[in-house]
Amino acid sequence: MPQNNAQAQIELHKELAPRYAYRYGFEFSRLFQEDWHAEMISHVPPAAERLLDIGCGTGFFLAELMDEHKGAVGLDISHAMLKVSDQYVDDARLVTADAEHMPFAPGSFQTVFCKGSLHHMRDHVGFLTQCREALEPGGVLIMSEPCNDNPLIRLARAILYKKSAHFDEGDQGFTRKGIVSLSEQAGFDVTKVKKYGVLAYTFAGFPDHLGILRFVPGNAWITRLFIRLDRLICAIPGLSLLGFHIVVVGKPRA
Repeated sequence: MPQNNAQAQIELHKELAPRYAYRYGFEFSRLFQEDWHAEMISHVPPAAERLLDIGCGTGFFLAELMDEHKGAVGLDISHAMLKVSDQYVDDARLVTADAEHMPFAPGSFQTVFCKGSLHHMRDHVGFLTQCREALEPGGVLIMSEPCNDNPLIRLARAILYKKSAHFDEGDQGFTRKGIVSLSEQAGFDVTKVKKYGVLAYTFAGFPDHLGILRFVPGNAWITRLFIRLDRLICAIPGLSLLGFHIVVVGKPRA
């Protein structure tokens, strides 16, 4: 990413690091995050051993990856975020680097994850091209990014990114058509696209922003119910417009 944006993201996430640790401190929030992670991990090829988590932040997702794939590596531009990861995974292989200038040899990984990192970039195709180059032939890119297919969500997200000190105004979400197009421009064949997260995303995913469930008895049970409802909602074409995130799976074009 351009140096001014890179530095802006470093400073932003230095301030956010304690909030991320707080976010994962609630059982109901961890339940949601674990389901989100399980959705992404479900697309990993069975034989994959070398995995990269781009924008690994506090390491919560990386810790789950390492439970099943010991060859996982985490990369983040924020050293402050990586320091928080010690409480989740103290033996991880971590790299502090700009994701648009990754310090890996071509073909280093069999799977690359991007959970909420693409929207922090300014050169989306350039970043995705780096992801493609980091993959070996036949490798898989698995992304989950903010979805703007719903006009109301798009408007709410634009206002939040502009007004909140916890976001960068230059960040943005993606439409289904837009993120598929970016992936194809970067040399990927997109093999799967699906929506993720509605009720559980809103009420359980971010207690540092919306903490209503903290005060509700049985919040873990409620979160499990929301997760089940979200799966149903996102599986129905018309209702899937309510999805807050979009999961994209792609393979480098042969």
